Amino acid sequence: MTPDPTLRPLRLLLPAALCALLLALTLLAGCGPKPPVARTPDAQAGMPVRDLESRALQAHQDGDHATSEDLHRRLLNRGGLDPDQEAEAWQRLADSAAALGHLDLARKALDNIARLRPDARDGWDYNRALVEVLVRSGKPEQARAHLDSLLRDSARPWDLRLRAGLSVARDQWTERRYEEAMRTLERLYADSPEPSPLPRGQLEAGLLAELQDLDDAILADLVRLTPPQSQWNFPYTIVRLEQARRLGLQEKNWPSAWRILSGISRQGEVADRTLVGGVLTPLRSRFGVPSGGVALALPLSGPFGEIGWKVLRGAGAAQWGIVSQGGQMVVHVVNTDTPGWLDEIAALPADCTLMGGPLQLERLHEMQGRALLARRPVFAFLPRLEGPQEGKDAWRFFSSVEDQTRALLDLSAGKLGIRSHAVLAPDAAFGQRYAQAFAQQAAAHQAEIKTTGTYPGDDPTRWGAAVAALLGTDPRAAKDRRVPPRPGFQAVFLPDGWSQAKVLAPQFFFYDEDRLLLLGPALWAQGLEQDPAVEMNYFRLAVFPGAWWAENPAPGARALHEALRADGLGAPDLWVALGYDFIHLAQAIAPLPAGWTPGVVNDALAGAREVQWSMAPMRWDAAGQGSQELFLFQPVQGGFLPVDLARLATQLERTRARHDERASSIRQRNEIETLRRMQQADPENQEVNQRLHELLERQRAQ
Repeated sequence: MTPDPTLRPLRLLLPAALCALLLALTLLAGCGPKPPVARTPDAQAGMPVRDLESRALQAHQDGDHATSEDLHRRLLNRGGLDPDQEAEAWQRLADSAAALGHLDLARKALDNIARLRPDARDGWDYNRALVEVLVRSGKPEQARAHLDSLLRDSARPWDLRLRAGLSVARDQWTERRYEEAMRTLERLYADSPEPSPLPRGQLEAGLLAELQDLDDAILADLVRLTPPQSQWNFPYTIVRLEQARRLGLQEKNWPSAWRILSGISRQGEVADRTLVGGVLTPLRSRFGVPSGGVALALPLSGPFGEIGWKVLRGAGAAQWGIVSQGGQMVVHVVNTDTPGWLDEIAALPADCTLMGGPLQLERLHEMQGRALLARRPVFAFLPRLEGPQEGKDAWRFFSSVEDQTRALLDLSAGKLGIRSHAVLAPDAAFGQRYAQAFAQQAAAHQAEIKTTGTYPGDDPTRWGAAVAALLGTDPRAAKDRRVPPRPGFQAVFLPDGWSQAKVLAPQFFFYDEDRLLLLGPALWAQGLEQDPAVEMNYFRLAVFPGAWWAENPAPGARALHEALRADGLGAPDLWVALGYDFIHLAQAIAPLPAGWTPGVVNDALAGAREVQWSMAPMRWDAAGQGSQELFLFQPVQGGFLPVDLARLATQLERTRARHDERASSIRQRNEIETLRRMQQADPENQEVNQRLHELLERQRAQ
């Protein structure tokens, strides 16, 4: 089905923009008014009715409203028309009179149409003229209300509701009320009558025809505001289809148009598939299928070889899925653990337009030293680049320390309302990086770092003292329990591995501090996966971030599981998901033009919304700085589970209450012991005796 120009709706604009309104309210055929052709009254007076009707119709079709009005008045005054012909003549007269601002005549014509043809009120021509009369009468809100009532009335014919809905949506997006416009179209699409494919296809065709007349700026706004989770659903698929059509008008933009069109073809919710072919086929015939490939720089041997093969397994699953659906994806692999790997990268074909990897920072620096980062955009599987400038020299395809600390503070400060934090980090360089990143994110979340401590990573015998110092308590207090700790913070960040956390966490309990929210890094996941016995008493209030969640219900994660299961390749993990998602990102942004610049890559990344992520989604800002929306987990026996926020908040509250009761009991016990010593020294001291009696009675009551 090709777009039908008769489906274009009435244009309804603000009454303040009167000149634009008059232009916008021209007939749906899109023709503007033409100068009237001089006709002699005598010639028209003696003209047969059939000829007069033919000339009047032609003037109406030409948009010559003055002549159309004149001839239709003469035609109707002469008479001799059957009821259907008369109703048609009154309809055309209503159109022309409304366009000329002759509103009384237009109203009279509409009344006669309703008299001759009672079902005319269910037709678009009648309602279009009625709305135009209302607008030109200074009643635009009444016109809008009428269109909205037509749209919502399921008893009305579908053709009428469709055209009214397109008119309402056009009015809304012209006023920059984009979300309202999309909701209008979504509601109409969902409410289409059964069998739905045909009416939905008509709506898609009508919307595409409407979008083809749209200003570039408004279309760009609609594209930019497309929610990632809705990009393959109506009406956003049709918006993207028109975006691709316009991009394809210039050969240099054909790769970008191809990416959009191939995505719509594979995943788009489109009832009328001929609409996609109508855009895709002529462009593909003209420009062909864009060539391109992707390279992976991975260690496939040596100490990191196992990880490299996992990434490659995920990439292979993604490649096969793309090819099996009719797409194109060529993957070149370079083993970075063999001599000459840099030469292999230098020799990659020119149409290999993107690279993923490496996994090791020193390998990235070696590539930079050989000027290989300038050959094609490189997406390093690293948490930081340290040398190459992110978004300019290379890009990051891995979660950063900042991503981890942001996720933790989103929870502690943002959702749990904890304003005071502490950091206890190893004295190694990586510990300090984590501590600094946590402090920066705390400031961004308007939270405070009350204290920061360190411990020697290679000497666990000194870790207890480091915890005591952080809590501000005397290490001897744990023996006599006379001084319950009162730290000025409610959460502590422990940026170290799981094995270190298993030693540090019990130290807080040893010093009678069990109410802290323990925050860990993503490193904890690796240790927990191999730890069959977690002492949950110490980690009930522990949280850490991660990029991979095996039970993630997202479509991308389910597709990865299914792809590996079908090939007997086992269960995925983070590294498999990394390779899988990178290939899909490459599909979304490649092929890039031969003369690519960092700005071109950053624009492509910003527009790459069609990736269905299997791991936590990644995003890039306008400068090419990547970030990942990490999941949050809690340790459990045999692994970890996503944080249940309500349950965690309840546990925190109950633990704090129990701690306060216990601390109060210790303080009471200490006071009783002190008073007894004072009583022994001075048995007649009434004040001491009275206070001791009160405390003992309270203790018995408890």
